[in-house]
Amino acid sequence: MNDVYFFDIPIYRLPKEKYNSDRDTYIERSMTDLCYEHSPMADRFRNELWKRYGGAWKFNEIIGYIRLHFCGNQIRGELWMTNAKRIVQTRRKQFAWATWKVVPERSFPETASNLEIYTVILEYLRSAEQRFKGRFIDTEMFARLGKYTDWNALLSDSRRRSAG
Repeated sequence: MNDVYFFDIPIYRLPKEKYNSDRDTYIERSMTDLCYEHSPMADRFRNELWKRYGGAWKFNEIIGYIRLHFCGNQIRGELWMTNAKRIVQTRRKQFAWATWKVVPERSFPETASNLEIYTVILEYLRSAEQRFKGRFIDTEMFARLGKYTDWNALLSDSRRRSAG
């Protein structure tokens, strides 16, 4: 089968708010412990601690991806995760294929409208959130673009490529 993937959904180690809170606590504790709070170099040291902790949450805390694709009248997601035994804060990642099925597929009728297909995909992603409790599945870009996507045209293209 020649599946046509149409969206990669990132999975984060933890939500942005938790990461930022932990990072800020680490920086403030380090500044206090090392007596740099009132130093003329405080801003430079704070910036160095920010980088040492891991920098920005966006992209740096991704631990996996859900690759969405159609399989007939179903939405499916393939799982790609970091190949670490334990998922901890790190800057050295390598992603490896993990499974063909993230959660059970969700079906939609042959005659589904674009909005109905989009809604089924969102339901599928919500069920994936249940599987990854404590993690953050970033659907922001998908939700922003999905309601404007011609899902029926994408589905037809997927079927045409699978048949050919």
